[in-house]
Amino acid sequence: MKKDNLDLIIIFIWPIIAAISSLFTRPPAIMSIVLFLIIPSIYLSFKGKIYIKKVLYFSVLISILTMIFIDYIAHFTGDWLIPSTIFSFKILGLVPIENIFWAFFSVYFILIFYEYFINKHKDKKVINPKMIYLFSAILFIFIIFLFFLFNNPSFLNIPYFYFWWGLILMALPVSLIFFIKTRTIAKSFVVFAYFFYMHFIYEITALKVGWWSFPGKYIGSVSLFGVSFPIEELFFWFILFALAVLTYYEFFNDDMR
Repeated sequence: MKKDNLDLIIIFIWPIIAAISSLFTRPPAIMSIVLFLIIPSIYLSFKGKIYIKKVLYFSVLISILTMIFIDYIAHFTGDWLIPSTIFSFKILGLVPIENIFWAFFSVYFILIFYEYFINKHKDKKVINPKMIYLFSAILFIFIIFLFFLFNNPSFLNIPYFYFWWGLILMALPVSLIFFIKTRTIAKSFVVFAYFFYMHFIYEITALKVGWWSFPGKYIGSVSLFGVSFPIEELFFWFILFALAVLTYYEFFNDDMR
């Protein structure tokens, strides 16, 4: 058996192991990040050491500020809720520290998976010069967010926020890049299939254990295995999140090949 095939089997089985252990032990939310994201990320990093720097820098640059303003507004509007945190404070009073780790490792895991199993580029350039445009856009949005937060916070009470940010930041870029570069669809299929599967298991486990909930208003809901979640969660996290991460990564930090 090829080494890559064995590694793929291990990574495929791991979410099931993480889910079963979580349902029996019911650990705090921070452990969900360790089990579902950090452990497989470390495993693939060990296997694909040559990709670590490029993936690491990109993940840091796009995940932290983005997660702060999205998570703040989502908690502010009630789109989702992390009921408990092991830390003594929250960023800006609403954003649990766990969510920053979740955002970083969610992006990192997708990209290290992509590089190790699919892309296999040995590009020595860690950061593409085009990254300045992406990071500048994120920083600009974050500054606008802070402006409204400290001057007119009611402006952040956006109805159906999950739908709108998912449409603008994920659905539109993914649709555009797939239209321009149809070859990206084939390259992304394995990544899409794995992370749909992984996110599905993670979601069901999280709702059963109580790591997060969805008290807000949505365009629809899905009920499976005794739990319910927004249709936005299905469409944007299960289906589009990994594809959106690859879209930004390929366009701003890779070669679009």
